[in-house]
Amino acid sequence: MISNTLHFRAGIPHRLLPGVLLLCTAVAGACTGPATQQGLSQNATQPFFVHALSGSPFETATAIAFPARSVTRVDGTFDFDVAFDIDASGNIVLLAPELVGQNPAGNRLVGIITGIGSYDAILEAPLSGYRVDSVTVVSRGQAVAVQAQESACATSTPSAPYLYAKIVIDSVDLVGRGIYGRTMIGGDCGFRQLVAGYPTF
Repeated sequence: MISNTLHFRAGIPHRLLPGVLLLCTAVAGACTGPATQQGLSQNATQPFFVHALSGSPFETATAIAFPARSVTRVDGTFDFDVAFDIDASGNIVLLAPELVGQNPAGNRLVGIITGIGSYDAILEAPLSGYRVDSVTVVSRGQAVAVQAQESACATSTPSAPYLYAKIVIDSVDLVGRGIYGRTMIGGDCGFRQLVAGYPTF
């Protein structure tokens, strides 16, 4: 018995076969989404410094904004993804926007997950398990992954409305209320791979 695949191929003139195969490949690639296509932005670890949110001047950087891959201040625009603080016991506190205040335009979902390994061991952000409604307290050297809903990803496919990142705090200046850390922020919506270079998923 001749399979359908072989029968289909036999009916195509040999001179047209390369073009047909190329078209099939292009169509398949257009539908695969971020799971198989390389990202457009390179991942890289970035050191950062922020002040603790409480007790710091308004103009100082106290948070990270993922789309800009930069530190930023917390203000009424809520244009940040993770804010940082130091509590009365000297613990490092990570705060999603909805835990800082109520955005009149509506809060975005920003979730944080802990207990998934060291910073270098986190090669991809998990698909689930993020906490979106509670303060995250971490110790120095403890890494987290973050899933952040972004307006920049609003036109992406339904499965890719997020930017992902990993963060670790390296040291804290309790006197000056400064926090030093490292982060890798994915620049492409829906890509969870957190290794240096262009992500592939």
